[in-house]
Amino acid sequence: MQKILIADDNEEMLDTLVRIFGLYDFEVIKALDGKEAITAAEQNIPDIIILDGMMPIMDGFEACQILKQKKATKEIPVVFLTANFMELRDRIKGLELGADDYLLKPFNSKELVARIKSIIKRTETTKKLREDNQQLINKNSLIEDEFKKLLESKKNVEQNPVTDSSTGLYKFDLFKDQVENELQRSLRFSNDLSLILISFDNLIKIKDSLGSQLYNYFVIKIANFILNQTRTIDIVSFNEKTGFYILLPQTDFDGANAKAANIKETLKANKYIDEEILKTLEFSKKKLSDISKLSFKFGVSSNSKDDSIAKADDLLQIAEKALGELPEN
Repeated sequence: MQKILIADDNEEMLDTLVRIFGLYDFEVIKALDGKEAITAAEQNIPDIIILDGMMPIMDGFEACQILKQKKATKEIPVVFLTANFMELRDRIKGLELGADDYLLKPFNSKELVARIKSIIKRTETTKKLREDNQQLINKNSLIEDEFKKLLESKKNVEQNPVTDSSTGLYKFDLFKDQVENELQRSLRFSNDLSLILISFDNLIKIKDSLGSQLYNYFVIKIANFILNQTRTIDIVSFNEKTGFYILLPQTDFDGANAKAANIKETLKANKYIDEEILKTLEFSKKKLSDISKLSFKFGVSSNSKDDSIAKADDLLQIAEKALGELPEN
């Protein structure tokens, strides 16, 4: 039985929603304000949370922000159910705080339940992709051990896990440390080392337009395509400001360019929104098409081409400057 938490200070509306979701075999947890909602979410870990925007003691916006900051509740999808006269700036504010969707009052009961079920399905799909990425990364236990050693040297293993919880990829600050380690190793043993940077234009638009959950889905989906095109010795990371990075040990410049071209073709050939995800989105086909057209640029750097590379930042900066040398898709 799926579990839903509903917070609304209007008890008549709350009772109506309890009856509706009860008829569809949801276990319903009630809260009358944002503070109660946070406590109930931590105690019950629901599959989804519905918040009214305006409530006493603590409103839905503040509650959403806190829920998205807490480790136990940050992955739970949050939906605002609000009056249709809510200001656009308030809807944008909710998305910026991490809300996954907005639904409007008045509502059709069947449509409301169908939408909530679709959002839960979207969350499950994203979670499965993240787990797939984690499994692909875990194939290389040697790299995993090296990252853990880096963390131990910083004395914050429990507070700062190896991988980013949103994407399943290695955290970028640890990735940079590993780039430095690999570069020094390559210089010491005269091995080739290359790096690919994959940048894109529209992903931030997706985050602004559709919310953080779908943004995370896009990042995880693209990461999954990339991971399936890399070797176990390659290391993949993501930086929201610049894009995806792939570190390629024992690979020269030509090999890195060939790998970039293969990944480019894979990204061109695949869809980023599955049919199950499309069902959860109430947007025109044109808008969805515009959003899903991600424009990728590739930059490659290698110590086999530039023997002046002496530190990790050199490798990263040269790849960034080289963006666009492969044709855009």
